[in-house]
Formats: sequence, C-alpha cells, structure tokens
Amino acid sequence: MKKLVLICWILLLQLAVFSQARVTRIITDYNGYFSSQSNNINSILPDNSHNLLGFTYNGTTYSTGVDDSKLTSNGVSFVPQTFRAIPLNNVPVSGGGSYFVGLGQLYDGINNGVNNSSSQPFQGSPVSASTLASFLTDGINGLNIGTGLANIPAGSVLQFNLGASGISASAIGDGIPDILFVQIADPSSIGDRLKFVNSSGATVGTEFTFNLTSNTLFPRLANWRADFYNVNSTQNSTSFINTIRPIVMLALDLSQLGITATNYTQVTQLVYTTSGQSDPAFVAFNEPSVNLPTRLGISAQPTIYQTNQVLNPAFQVRLLNSFNQPVLQPNVAITVTVESGNGQVAGTLTQVTDANGIAFFHDLSLNGNNTHTLRFSSSSLSPAISDPLIYSTLLPLNWQSFSGQDKGDFIQLNWSTSQEQQTFDFVIERSTNSQQWQAIGQLPAAGSAQVVRQYTWNDQQPLKGTNFYRIVQRDLNGRQTTSKTIKVQYHREAAILVRVLSNPVIGGQLQLELSMPTTIQLITSGGALILTKPLPAGRSSISLDHQAAGIYYLKAGKKIVPLVLQ
Repeated sequence: MKKLVLICWILLLQLAVFSQARVTRIITDYNGYFSSQSNNINSILPDNSHNLLGFTYNGTTYSTGVDDSKLTSNGVSFVPQTFRAIPLNNVPVSGGGSYFVGLGQLYDGINNGVNNSSSQPFQGSPVSASTLASFLTDGINGLNIGTGLANIPAGSVLQFNLGASGISASAIGDGIPDILFVQIADPSSIGDRLKFVNSSGATVGTEFTFNLTSNTLFPRLANWRADFYNVNSTQNSTSFINTIRPIVMLALDLSQLGITATNYTQVTQLVYTTSGQSDPAFVAFNEPSVNLPTRLGISAQPTIYQTNQVLNPAFQVRLLNSFNQPVLQPNVAITVTVESGNGQVAGTLTQVTDANGIAFFHDLSLNGNNTHTLRFSSSSLSPAISDPLIYSTLLPLNWQSFSGQDKGDFIQLNWSTSQEQQTFDFVIERSTNSQQWQAIGQLPAAGSAQVVRQYTWNDQQPLKGTNFYRIVQRDLNGRQTTSKTIKVQYHREAAILVRVLSNPVIGGQLQLELSMPTTIQLITSGGALILTKPLPAGRSSISLDHQAAGIYYLKAGKKIVPLVLQ
C-alpha cells in the first residue's frame, strides 16, 4: 500500500512539473514563416523540409538560433538560445516492417506518391547507418522537422562524450530548456530513453523516457503531411503515403534529468537508448548548457598542392564544443568535399575520429590548377573550411632522406634536401603517437640551392620509449611541406630541466619552469618531505606562504635545487 501511494505521489509530481512546463507553440521556416500552437493549430500542413526557429515553453518563447532575424521581422518576442541536434552518425539499418524514414510528402518531388527507386529519394539498397542517421541531423543545426525516423529498432545505445566543460552549472534549474525532443508520428508510452552517466558508466541523476502520449502534458502543436518510406527507399502501401501526422514536442531542463549542483561535475557522457516505438525528427541540446560537439576544426593542413599528388601534410580534423574545447569522441564520420576551386578531391573522402576525436585524411589529392578550399562536414555539426590550398608546379624543395639515431644522451636527426626554392626554415616536431604533434625546435634553411643539402638537429630531451619525428619546412611565401614521419626508440630516462625563477623565494610564491611534466617534492633542511605535487611542463607557481623562512630543497626527478625562503 505504501509503495502504491509513493508511486501515485511521484506521478502527481511529474504531472505538476509538466503541466507548468509545456511546449504550446512552434515556429518554423516552412514557406518562409510558419506558426502553430496547441490552442490554435494552423490549418496549413507542412509537406517538405522546414527548420525549427522557435518555440513557446512555460509561457516564454525561445529561439533556436536558426534564424533569429526572421522571428524579429515577424514580430515575435523571444529569448535567444542556440540549439543543435545531437550529432548522431549511425543508427540500426534493419528492424522489421515497422521501421520507416519519415519525409515531407513533397520531399521526393512527387505529390501523393513515392519514388520506389532503390537510390531515390535516398540510397536504400544497401542503406547505410549514416544515411539513416542523417534524417535526424539534417537542416540548419540539424533542426529539420520535415524529416525523421519512425520506430528505430529497440535497444540501440548511442553514447556521446562531453567536452571538458561538461555540464554548465548555471543552466541547472534555470527554467530554460536544455534538451528538445520532437515527435513527428504517433506517440507511444514506450519511448526512447535519455540519461547522463559518469566515467564508469553509472547513471548520474535519473533516466528519462520520452512518453508523449498525454495530450494534456504534451499537446499537439501542428499537423504535417508525410510519406513513410521503408529503409530500403521503397513504399508500396498507400496507408503510409501522404498521411497526416501530429507534431508534438518535449522540452527538458537539466534538473528534470536529476542533474543537481552536487552531481553535475560527475557527468562525462550523454546516453540515448532507442525503444522501437519512438518517432523523432531530432533530439537537440542547448549548446552552452551541455557541452557536446558542436563544430569541426582543422588542426593541421597543407598550404600548397600539385595535381594528383597526395596532400602533405595530412589534414587533421577534430571535434570541438561551443567553447572551442576538444571533444574526445571516437567513431564520428567526417566527410570532405571541395568548397571552392575548379578541381575535384580524391582519396578516402570519409574518415572516422579516433579516441581523441581527431580524423586523419592521409591520402587526399586534388586535380585542377588554381586555389582550392575544402569543406569537412559531419551530421549536425558546423563544418570546417580549410585555409586556401595554392596550386604550384614546383614545391619549395625535394626531400631526399630523413633518419634519427639514439646517441645515448640525445637523439640525432639527420635530413637532406635538393632543389630548395626560397626556403625559410625547418620546424622539428615530435609526437608520442604520430597524431598529436609538438614543435620542439627550429633550424634555418638554405634559401635556394640546386645541390643536395645536409641538415642535423639534436633532441636533447627525448622521451623514454617511442619518439615520432617529422620536419615541417616553411618557405618565404608562407607555403610549407612536411617530411615523412620516422620513429626512434629511446631507452633512457630523459633528464629533467628545472629552473627556479626567483631564488630567494619572496612573497611566499615559488615560481619555477620544467622541461617536461614532473612530480616535484619540497624537502626541509632536516630532510622532512612537506610537499609532493605533479606539475605540467612550462611555468608553474606554488604557494609557500604557510611555510617558515629557511633553507629548503626542491627535487624534480634526479635534480635537487636548494631554495631560500624569506
């Protein structure tokens, strides 16, 4: 009996929450401008793609960031926000006879009919996971209401890593929606589920089920005309052609997912689980609130190209959030196309991100004979446009050789070039994984030379284990080429260089500089260990204002530096 009473109280509490926080109006760009609300449903039935411009939630109208100027020009007062569809890249490709792609009935260009070609209006034989996922992420910021999926097979668990900023504390319980869910067919009580988890996979807060069956809590906002294609791009049943379906919408604050001021820092992932009976147009998040990937950024690229030659260095494209922080999300597909220029790009045009959220395009080439830019795109993310790639019949130099050798206390790098043309310098880069690179040195180039030139540079601080090296050559015109990558094993512990920037230490602040990440120790003159602290490479500041004046010893690796604390 007590359990039944508790359940009733929970249901009443949920009812109270949602009755005060319903979506009652949507505004889209269908035919330029379209508005419909629960107590006055627009008689116009959208029949093609259209993007969500804004919505009214709990009596307040919010924009989505798609086109705020259109809201203003139509006299809509709103609170500006920026929403983006969760960047789905794959969903199941099979799921029985009830799994459909929902499209505005004129999306295929056929009124009151369908195109039963296996490749139109989408590639359906075979269909790919990314093709199906695209119907949940298309449109501006992925907010197209006129496409979606119906009855995504149950049990698919889709996980999305958050960036370093995680959840924004100020967004919790502020009344501004953080998650949007748009339902475009027939709501079911068995809905998809959404939750946040920590680094161990344990749920943080509560898992939410998208049950939008209650017309009181989730009123119908508009109706639309849809064709529901099978996932193989065919449809023979007239009951799924030019059918009228409702549009229903749910908006959630983070607090409704059980996120609080005491647990939000634990969140590392968003997990979306399909039920087999939900019909989403998209699931979206508020960019400043939930730091999922929002855009792509290019972290490395070439500046010149020769026709049909592999671009060097390889493009590196990474996932970023709205704070320009890297998001370490693997298996996100990124595709390259030509943005400008008279040629075509060839090679492996789609790559997936690694565990660091980076995709490497190793074998791209261009034809044509002028300046090009390339576009890198992925689902609902804002694309990245490359810097110009300049056509050249001559490279600044020809690489002849590049090698490295363990010399005991250092690694010696040797390379040779020929036919240097206006070369400026060489930048030596090192990596532990051949993917993330750090510049560790620089050497002037010859400038111009028709003969073979030999160069040598010593890495005085190699890392124990595997060291990858490459040389980036820069010329006087700002162009550059990159050598091949070599690998050198180093078996000794590298010596740590430590420099105390102020000794005696005045004002209780120890300023020091380290050549590599190191755990330092502070020891009294009597031999007592009073501080152990891991520090990054570069400059650091440590407060010693609670220590008595006297002689101390700073230990970093095998290096010991006497300190005077005044």
